[in-house]
Amino acid sequence: MIPDKIEVQLSGRTGLVWSHESVVRLRRDHRILGGLVGSGARFPREEPGLPLLLSQQEMHVLLKEDAIRLVFIPRLVLPPSQEIKEKADKYDEDSYQQQIQVFKKEKEANIRSFADRILEGKKKKMMKKLKKQKVDDSEDPEIPELDRDAVIEEEIAKIQPITKDHQILQIFTKDPWLEESDKIEAKLSQPTEPLDKCRLLAFQALWEKGYFIGEGSKFGGDYLVYLGDPLKFHASYIVICQGIDSLEKERPQDLVAKSRLGSQVNKTVLVAQLMKNKDEVTFTSVRRNHAKRQVKYFLTTEEENNEEEYHEDDDTKMNEYKQELHDPDENQIKEENSEEFDDTEIKSEQETENADDMGTSEHQDNKVKDELPIDENEECSEVEEGFEDEL
Repeated sequence: MIPDKIEVQLSGRTGLVWSHESVVRLRRDHRILGGLVGSGARFPREEPGLPLLLSQQEMHVLLKEDAIRLVFIPRLVLPPSQEIKEKADKYDEDSYQQQIQVFKKEKEANIRSFADRILEGKKKKMMKKLKKQKVDDSEDPEIPELDRDAVIEEEIAKIQPITKDHQILQIFTKDPWLEESDKIEAKLSQPTEPLDKCRLLAFQALWEKGYFIGEGSKFGGDYLVYLGDPLKFHASYIVICQGIDSLEKERPQDLVAKSRLGSQVNKTVLVAQLMKNKDEVTFTSVRRNHAKRQVKYFLTTEEENNEEEYHEDDDTKMNEYKQELHDPDENQIKEENSEEFDDTEIKSEQETENADDMGTSEHQDNKVKDELPIDENEECSEVEEGFEDEL
């Protein structure tokens, strides 16, 4: 049996899902997460609730899979009619009267369960009143007989109905008076701006590969990509969507910022670019390699022969940046830095041991500092950054 399509109410450029069963189906069968934007019934300020908000990209994917039905309800965006107001007022009054009856039944049951205690209390009160009256001390006051049923009925008659302030209000998860005739079939327009196209195509490409895709603004990106359900997995990638050939026009400092973003949260940054004259996107991963006294930045892309094209294009911005830094050979940097570092450590340890043996640590420490070889270019070599391109 083919399940029914999930109904999604279109609201601007987003969709709303009002059914718990539909939310479970979207996550389990279609790997669509969305975001709960309502408030929970039990803890409104602590847990989110319905409706589930679907992005434009998620709705496009679901429409392509023929899994949802888009509807637009004009009545939800227009002021309520007089007929709807009357229905709502009548429903509120009926609910109030029902709550009065329920409250009265609960109080009556409570009185009957404590009837013996109530009767004993009535007798004690009558005894106190009789003792206050002027009677002969030798005579004991006579306690009149109390009718148990009469006392219970008297207490039940004293029950007061609850006020409007104590009425329990119902929070609806859907319109109780919504009819099928009020719904209009809706369509979702295709994006026209390059950035919107890139976001849609990137979402479709990653979703078709079997990933779970969530909202990524809290990590400075457009999407977060999960290898499995986010309830069990952490995100592995941060996707940043850009326009056509935006990466070629980007400054080296921007690449450094993106790589540091991913390294700080232990994720790989994927830069999605829209290809010229094609409805396709390419993904370029930016990662940071923590080498000793040196930082490398690697770019990888899915395009074939990208390395040859990159060298043929001769990126002038990258060459200018290297010339400004006077970047030497990478192997030479590693050898020089390792030798200087080892010499400094050996001398520092020897001088510290001599100072401890002679009891003049302060004097020897100053001597070590004066004798350490100082290379003026050492500080520069620590901050120089080399760029290397790999597929």
